[in-house]
Amino acid sequence: MYLITNRNLCSEERYLEVIKESILSGVENIIIREKDLEYEALKDLYIKIKNKIKYINFQEKILDESLKNSIKKKENNDGFKVNFIINSNIEFFEKTDCQGIHLPFKLFLNLLGNRYNFNKNKILGLSLHKVEEVKCLEEIIRKLNIKIDYITLSHIYETKCKENLLPKGIELLKEAKKITDIKTIALGGILPSNVKETLKYCDDFAVMSTIMKSKNIEETISNYNEKIQLVK
Repeated sequence: MYLITNRNLCSEERYLEVIKESILSGVENIIIREKDLEYEALKDLYIKIKNKIKYINFQEKILDESLKNSIKKKENNDGFKVNFIINSNIEFFEKTDCQGIHLPFKLFLNLLGNRYNFNKNKILGLSLHKVEEVKCLEEIIRKLNIKIDYITLSHIYETKCKENLLPKGIELLKEAKKITDIKTIALGGILPSNVKETLKYCDDFAVMSTIMKSKNIEETISNYNEKIQLVK
């Protein structure tokens, strides 16, 4: 599971708590999607997040041995096995210790056009919404030999975040898998009730509001994990 943050869905105190509880429940990738924040404000928020998780003994807090065994990501400087991936803010990505950057496809193309040199030691994820974009990306990779760690494909199901747009459905996931070997992440309306079916056609999934609005993060993530186990 990838958690995509949205500080507009809860108070700042709860926002920080959600991130901490998600990490303790085994979430390894957190995309900080606060695109309206400028560098300094985003930096302040990031510092608050890091301070919130700084003194937690990760391995002791996770009681579920299966979760411990599933965590394989490289530890960051705080000892947590979690990747903080920044959405869109290149300046922040370049100046901080975050583990990666997530870019809208158009911004990615603009950066390539300006000959931006991506850091191959950090995670690079992209937002795609069409089969044509997947095809275009594959051509770019062949020509420029760029390392893409994952792509999100959205939106798959109906979601309040995209109320006026029709969902793409799992057909988008199926078609993308025919074209690319890049790790594909389903996004948009992914719930415990549909995650089992969804994961038949992608490698992982991302969640925003279901987690950010949850009153009990551990229970919510457990509901997903119970369904995911049925896929394996």
